[in-house]
Amino acid sequence: MKWNSLNSLFTKIFSVFWLLIALIITALIFLPLLDGRQLQPLSDSDHEDLTQQHTSLSELIKKNPTLSHQSLLYLLSNGTDKEIYLTDLSGRLINARAPRKMRQFILDSQAPDAPLKKINTYKTYFGPIAITHEKQGILIYVSVPNQKKSLELVEWLLDNPLLLLLTVIIISAPICAYFAWHLTYPLRQLRDISTKVAQGDLDAPFPSIKNSDEFTLLAKSIQLMVISLKNMLNNQQRLLSDISHELRSPLTRLSLALAITKRHSGETKELQRIELEAERIEEMIAEMLSVSRIQLHQAKKEELALDDFLEDLFLDAEFEANEHQKLFTYPTLSDTSINIYPELAYRAIENIIRNAIKYAQHKIQVDIKIDKHTITLSINNDGPLIPDSELLNIFRPFYRLNESRERETGGAGLGLSIAENAMLKHGGKIWADNLGNHVSMHLQFPRFN
Repeated sequence: MKWNSLNSLFTKIFSVFWLLIALIITALIFLPLLDGRQLQPLSDSDHEDLTQQHTSLSELIKKNPTLSHQSLLYLLSNGTDKEIYLTDLSGRLINARAPRKMRQFILDSQAPDAPLKKINTYKTYFGPIAITHEKQGILIYVSVPNQKKSLELVEWLLDNPLLLLLTVIIISAPICAYFAWHLTYPLRQLRDISTKVAQGDLDAPFPSIKNSDEFTLLAKSIQLMVISLKNMLNNQQRLLSDISHELRSPLTRLSLALAITKRHSGETKELQRIELEAERIEEMIAEMLSVSRIQLHQAKKEELALDDFLEDLFLDAEFEANEHQKLFTYPTLSDTSINIYPELAYRAIENIIRNAIKYAQHKIQVDIKIDKHTITLSINNDGPLIPDSELLNIFRPFYRLNESRERETGGAGLGLSIAENAMLKHGGKIWADNLGNHVSMHLQFPRFN
């Protein structure tokens, strides 16, 4: 597949983060510029208006030198849409009150030789104009309604930083969420296919990832790995089948030769020993193939009722225990459902129960514990205890706890290994422990897939 660096994961992440940072920086730079409420020097037309205002005011004072401040305010603002505010040279208001925004403008602009203006949402402020009235220096500030409203939303956001932050989050969250979803969608697809492969489904269809980024390369690599794994397992299965065939052919000829020898020479201890060893080799081959089949098992799990699944198995075990003059007990079975590979689960439980019947002295007891997420079967027997140091080793293939005892009871040493492989296939676990004078084997199945 041709690599496209412009469509790479690095390029996507870098571009999105760089774009978001650039947008934030741009907003921080230009938002204050959209705020018309900044103090501004007067334009030429504003200067003319103020000069005219100053001239009119001076003439008014000359004609009425005894006017009080309140009368002067009344004459200046009467019949106009202007609001006039007077302060002394220190900035203290002579008016009874003034709006908060006007008070702030008065604090910011107190130089008569450099009057300023400030545009708010609904008003524009000018000033100051210096005059002398009643032998006292007075500064005059003018407020007029705006003919055109400023950007009220921008001003509102700038006045409320928390709301500005919330607005940025609301705008950026969907963009980031879409980018995160778009970025992780191929990962979720690969996770799903990896889960299926881990459960043994090597034929699961791979998702079609159309982007030419690192995820596509990863999907291709995983697909090649699964194909290689499948080929390796098929080759292993073929090899085991060939080995089984090659070993069973001479065993068949050996059994035939033994039968002919017995017919001509009669039964002897030597011939009995040869026959016994040949049967053990045949049994070992069969169990090795069972382990291989379990490891390569690719069937799907089924949801079954626990009582239907275990009833026949327990009845058979009870019959077999009775044949050996041993007692087999189990609890009343629940109709709880369980998600399992039926054949593998049956083999695992059957192997453990047969093992318990083989070594028990008098009694085998099955306990079942059902939790929210697991079902645990505990098979207890009153046979010889297992040394604590050997509790993990007994699940190894061909491991014999006691060579002489295994020779007496038979077996190739693969029964517990088969059970362990079956439990691993389920995503469950198996372990052994000694409880008092009993040996307990525990099989824990996950209830759900």
